[in-house]
Amino acid sequence: MQSTSRAGVFSGRVVVLFSTQIVGALVGILNGILLARLLGPAGKGDYYLLILVPSTAMVLVQFGLPQAVSFYTARGRTAGIMSRTFVLTVALSVGALLAVALLLPFLQDAILHGISLDQFLVPLVALPIAVSATFTTAIIMGRRAVRWYSGINIAYPIGTGLLLVALGVLGPSVMGALVVYLIAITMRAIALAIGARRVSADNAGAESVSYRELVRYGLRVYPASLTGFFIYRVDAYLIAFLLVAPAVQLGYYSMAVGLAEMVFFFPNAVSNLFFPHVAGSTREESDRQVAMVSRVTLLVTGAFALALIPAAAVMIWVVLPDFGPALPALIVLLPGVVALSLAKVVGAFVVGIGRPEIDSYVSVGALIVNIIANLILIPRLGIVGAAAASLISYSLTSLLLTLAAARFTTTSVADFWVPRASDVRFVVATSLGLVRRLRESRAASRDDGGVRT
Repeated sequence: MQSTSRAGVFSGRVVVLFSTQIVGALVGILNGILLARLLGPAGKGDYYLLILVPSTAMVLVQFGLPQAVSFYTARGRTAGIMSRTFVLTVALSVGALLAVALLLPFLQDAILHGISLDQFLVPLVALPIAVSATFTTAIIMGRRAVRWYSGINIAYPIGTGLLLVALGVLGPSVMGALVVYLIAITMRAIALAIGARRVSADNAGAESVSYRELVRYGLRVYPASLTGFFIYRVDAYLIAFLLVAPAVQLGYYSMAVGLAEMVFFFPNAVSNLFFPHVAGSTREESDRQVAMVSRVTLLVTGAFALALIPAAAVMIWVVLPDFGPALPALIVLLPGVVALSLAKVVGAFVVGIGRPEIDSYVSVGALIVNIIANLILIPRLGIVGAAAASLISYSLTSLLLTLAAARFTTTSVADFWVPRASDVRFVVATSLGLVRRLRESRAASRDDGGVRT
């Protein structure tokens, strides 16, 4: 009975988080269209690369510590966690900035072609802010404070959109877009810090976690977090390195990637909550749930991917005709993104049961395959080759992780990949339940309004 109740709470949290992410996604689409129209393919490519380099430095020096914070806060060990994450933020930010400073001459020669140092400094200022946000997000999600996280993720794209409108009025430029990014990410980081402080303070009588424990767990998951990031982004670096005049091609590719990653909203919602759910549950309960959660995630993500293709085609043809070359890359990329949705769920499971090294081994192998495939395919097929390399590595990641999870749970691999009629009924029932709750909420709001007046 308790297991059923916990599963219901988990699915309810997923629905809430996913619903708010849909709202954020719709606003994000409008923001992406506006930014693309303001900057054009070349400007968008430069902007994408400028944001990517500091993000890479941040991931390089995190050592899996945000995942460790999420793991221990999910287990209720929140005493003093805010002060510890502040110290870690300062230490990691200094390391990241030093790494970028040392690599800057190489970066300017290899990939930052024609990009001024002034432009590069703006996202560097945002780097410590982004590091802080990763830790506060880990605390909020570890405590499963879905409403806090959802509210912030709705406000963030709305605020960004308003700033982009102001940029369009004042005069579009890559530098202006970077300033918008800096302001928006700062506002988001402040909101996340407030939320993290409140949800950690609410856990009265909690135990603390030591730096040693955080580092020990973080180092186990670090290879997976590092290689997982590069599986997503190494193609952009290789496009910049291998292709002549890469800014325009990166503009096309960043559009394809941005559209494809929209279908991640549901698997991200599931995995963000499934990891602390597994960490705080019994092993038997987690083993029983993971295959079903994987199938439902794959089913819903696949449906969204199919719906995205015509929607993206119409959007590009009508609103952004200059970005037409992004469509073939998007179509090749989408099946890999759908496959990777399964890896997000299964990866959350293996890390949540305390076996992060499994995720690390798989991620390292998939990254090696990804780099080799990119080196072979990009010179021959351009950005379509980069998309094909991602398709190969994403599919391999999901297959290997499901093989491991099937062994842990003593179930078949097909149980993770092949949706059942019961899964379809579950998705339909959950969707109808969400619609019913929205209608009831609106009706209650109208009734309250009538009473007050």
